[in-house]
Parts: sequence; structure tokens; C-alpha cells
Amino acid sequence: MLKLIRSYFRAASALSPKMAGNQAFELFQRPLNKKIRKKEMSFFKVAKTFKIKHYLEDIQCYELGNPLGQLVLLVHGWESNAASMSAIGLKLAEKGHHVILFNLPAHGFSKLKKANIKMCKEVLLEVINHINPQQPFSIVSHSFGSAVTSYALSKTTHQVDQLIFLTTPNSITKIFEDYSKFIGINQQAHEQLCKRAENILHEPLEGIRVDQLGAKIRYNHLLLIHDADDKVLPKSNTIEIYNQWPNSELKLLEKTGHYKMLWDQKVISMVIEQLSYGQQTKKEKSVYAMAF
Repeated sequence: MLKLIRSYFRAASALSPKMAGNQAFELFQRPLNKKIRKKEMSFFKVAKTFKIKHYLEDIQCYELGNPLGQLVLLVHGWESNAASMSAIGLKLAEKGHHVILFNLPAHGFSKLKKANIKMCKEVLLEVINHINPQQPFSIVSHSFGSAVTSYALSKTTHQVDQLIFLTTPNSITKIFEDYSKFIGINQQAHEQLCKRAENILHEPLEGIRVDQLGAKIRYNHLLLIHDADDKVLPKSNTIEIYNQWPNSELKLLEKTGHYKMLWDQKVISMVIEQLSYGQQTKKEKSVYAMAF
């Protein structure tokens, strides 16, 4: 199948770069593997479900834990779903957190066929605005979900306590460059692909770099966790972000993989520890303030 796709796009980009670029962009927006894994299915039976109205379609949301606990949003990655974050979510609920998960457009049980970072950014902001948190909240995100989180938070004034990125891409420009090489389109078709993306985003692709978005986000701390040998997203993405974001911490792990890390007990413990630390720090500050 991949050979056929590459052969087609090589020929198409030679004959009509504009058409090939447009078609490549349409393909890029389509999650090709939306399968819900067997170990994820049980989550949908235990979580409380609710929907949020949105112009794209109703947003499928899931709730765990104590509604009065510290709010934590979990944002899944590309070709995944809310339940991919369930091992982390269930453990956070056990620890007394109020956990909200949701499916991005064209993921999970969504009927949409395509998604992009703009659509996903809008959905995350809709979830935040619907919940309307009155106190700083935290977000744990995975892979593409980390880019969505960064982009969304750069467009809002909400105060975030802890951010935890379980791998993350950095530059959309680099993603499109790699994608164009992967499917075999030429430079003219690649430029058309980027033009289509910028027309949708209403801003230059170069302006959407996670390492630069940190300056626009109100947050207390960022923890970056990445497998040093991640085969999907190289660790260089996370290192670039770590070097630019103030109040950030980097943990490079071994043998946790890209998706497998969401079920890794060591990773889950790091997430719990970081969120518990942030919660404890706020309590200590509150006690200190009361004393004076």
C-alpha cells in the first residue's frame, strides 16, 4: 500500500504539483488507524460520560474521580482516543484528582473523518471553557496531544499549574517536511501543502513551534518525559522545548516506547508524583500566606 501511495504522489506531483499538494494535505488530516485497543475498552464502562455541544460535532467527554478534587485534563495523541490515557486517569482518580478526558475530532467514537491541529485546539478550548475552572488546573498530554495543548493554551489566559508532556513534536514545519519526503511529493507540491495548512490556521507554520509557544502560556511548571530511543518522535523535539521553556524539567527514560509509556508504571508514578508535588506546594503556600 505504501509503495502505491508513493508511486501515485511522485507521478501526481510531477504532473500537477497543486493537485498533489492538496491531496497530500487531505490525506495528512485523516487518522488511518482509529482502532480502540482491547485493553482500552473497559475504561468506557467505568467512566462517567457527558457531551459538550460543538459546531463540529458533540465532544465525547469522560469523567473520573472526585469532582471537588484538583482538576486534571488528559489529552491523547494522534490515531488514539481518551482511553489510551486511562491507566494514568484511573490512578489520578484514586489519588483524589478530578480527571477529565475527551476524544479529539475524528478519534475514538467520532464520526468525523479528518482532523487537524486547529480543530483539535478549538475542541480543547471548548472543553476548558465548558468546565470553567476557577483555580489553576493541570494537563497531561501525549505526543500530538502535547502540541495541541501548547497551541490551545497559547490562545487563552487560563492559568495552568502543572503541564506534563509525555513526548511531543516541536515544529509543524518539520512534520510537514518529513511527511512530504515520506510520501514522495516534490518541492512545489510540498509548498502547496504548506499553503493549504496556513490558509486553515490563518498564521504562518513557523509561528507554531512548541518551543516558542511557552512564552505565551501561563503555567507554573512543565515536566517533559520522553523515551531516549522513541521511534515515532525523536527525543530532539523534547530537548528543543526544554531548552526554551522556563520552569521546565526533562526526564529521558529507556525502554518505555512511544505508546507503551502510557501504561508504564514508572511513567505513571512520575505523573502522580509531579501532580501531587504541585498540589502539596500550593497547600504549603496557602498555609504560609495564612500565617502572615
